[in-house]
Amino acid sequence: MLQYFRKFLLFSTSLSGRISDYVKSRAASVLACFFSFCLVFGAIYITASRNMAIKQIRSQMNQTITWMNELGLDIAYDHIEFNSMFFSPLVAIDNLQIYNTRGLNTWSVRFNKIKGYPNIFGTPRIRFESGDGGKFMFNDFVSDMNSEQTFLDITGKKGRFDSLMFHAENINIHSFAKIKKIAYLLEAIPPRKLNNSMTLPSFESFFEVNDVDINGLLDYPLSSHLTLFYAKADIIGRIRPNEYLLTSLETWLKEGGFIEVPNLIVQWQPLTLVGRGSINFSEKFSPRIYFNTSSKGILRLINDLHENGFLDSKNVFVANILLSNKAFKLNPEDEELTISTPVSYSDGKIAIENLTIKDFTK
Repeated sequence: MLQYFRKFLLFSTSLSGRISDYVKSRAASVLACFFSFCLVFGAIYITASRNMAIKQIRSQMNQTITWMNELGLDIAYDHIEFNSMFFSPLVAIDNLQIYNTRGLNTWSVRFNKIKGYPNIFGTPRIRFESGDGGKFMFNDFVSDMNSEQTFLDITGKKGRFDSLMFHAENINIHSFAKIKKIAYLLEAIPPRKLNNSMTLPSFESFFEVNDVDINGLLDYPLSSHLTLFYAKADIIGRIRPNEYLLTSLETWLKEGGFIEVPNLIVQWQPLTLVGRGSINFSEKFSPRIYFNTSSKGILRLINDLHENGFLDSKNVFVANILLSNKAFKLNPEDEELTISTPVSYSDGKIAIENLTIKDFTK
């Protein structure tokens, strides 16, 4: 019995040695085959995913242009090219122009070159980048513009829109303004299964502009430096996707939809203002804005705007009296008085303390 056991051990040792020698001699070939398989499979996967992304972009472009046309906007471009190759941009657009088709004033923004890149792994995302500058046009004013780190990210989740983020730094609109940073984020909030109340937000957004220097030779009613404009806004009520954007918005309005702004900050010399409020819309989508604000420098701002002829003089005198009676120094060292007051906009009119100080309809 012991003899058979020894023979078995010798055979097992010999067999394992031969297997080990075989694996070692074939290891390079096996690894090469495995690497080739992964490379080929990865290339097929990436190409297929890029082709699917191209089809999605084509479809979404047509839908987006339709929605923009409903809002009085349109786009134009000289050339567009799609590419499913891995090392190339997914889409490249020459001279993309966004312009308005309605209104008394005409404006347009043109980007010389737009390139789109997909997110290979993780969340489905497409990033559109601009690095070659462009042009800004408003009526007869035309100016070259350039910027750094300018991109637009569009992210999906489970086949639905999830977020949109725009970011640009060191924007220079020649002979008009220089802007340190513009950032905007729009995020979808998943619906709650247990509560379908219209008081719940379906989207939240953040908008921020930092350090804007406006050309001092231009004629405008405010100072030449905007330090900060920041706003957080929540879209209350569920917006259901539809082939026509206005139909979706009309349904949203009828079901009680509105925009809540829980945080607003403005630092524009001589004004420093914080506030919160809401934005409602009429049946014709005319905004009705109401904010409760606390500010410093609003009295000086109103007087400056009045002297420049921007504000209506009829109610400015009464508004000054009402605001002066509410003014106080928050800190002993403050140069400007602090005032808490409601500010509203409706039917083309700006009002403070329910007094119309600017009527854009006249």
